[in-house]
Order: sequence, then structure tokens, then C-alpha cells
Amino acid sequence: MPVQLDEATRSFLNEPHVAVLATVSPTGRPQATPVWYLLEGDEIVVNTSKGRVKLHNLEKNPRLALTIVDAKNMYHYVQIQGRVVRFDQARGARDIDRLSMRYHGKPYAYPGHDRPENRVTLVIRPLTLSGMGRR
Repeated sequence: MPVQLDEATRSFLNEPHVAVLATVSPTGRPQATPVWYLLEGDEIVVNTSKGRVKLHNLEKNPRLALTIVDAKNMYHYVQIQGRVVRFDQARGARDIDRLSMRYHGKPYAYPGHDRPENRVTLVIRPLTLSGMGRR
């Protein structure tokens, strides 16, 4: 069952904190990556590119943990355990620009090895929620 986000958690997640996305490979090896995120309703949006390990892992096993940490105080954090409910290539390029605007104030600058058509949006449904010092 999805969890309902309380107002303190929603307020915290609406700020552009650092997030770490943890996945598990098909062989059981854990993998964690810093990511940008965006709260949309009760779901979390993350964006990645084709060929990335996290995308491969999540296509095989959509379960994940996402820990969002306040850079000003590492004891303020939210941990979400959830699952990817949608892999959306149609909105991938749009969403990486939205995330870049949120974190850097400008559209995403594609490095030489990436292109707009490679971007994939991950829509995450939180299933459990924990944290310390949530406001």
C-alpha cells in the first residue's frame, strides 16, 4: 500500500535536497547513486539515462530505497522505500530540464555521451517512510 505523505515530509521533499537512490542488481549486489528528485503529488520523480546501472537494476527489480538528506544538517533526512511504477521515456527530456532548473536554475546541459532521447523518467511510489528530524 502506498503511504500518505504528511505535511512535514511534503514540505521537506519540496526542497531540493541531495537524494541517494539505492537499487539491487540481478545478482544481489547493492548499488547507490546520488540523484536529483522532484515530488509530484504523492510520487517521486527521478531521471536517468539509458545504459545506466540504476536503470538496468530497476527494470529487473523495481524496488528501491531513496534517502533524501538535508545538506545543512545530515540528521534531517527522509528515507523512502518504494517501487518504480512507471518508466517514462516520453517525458524524460522534459523532466531532466525540470530537475536541472530546480537544482541549478537552468536547463540541463547534455554531456557528449548523452542525448535527449536517452532520458528516462522514473516515477516512484513510496511504500514506507522513515526519517529523523523531519520538520
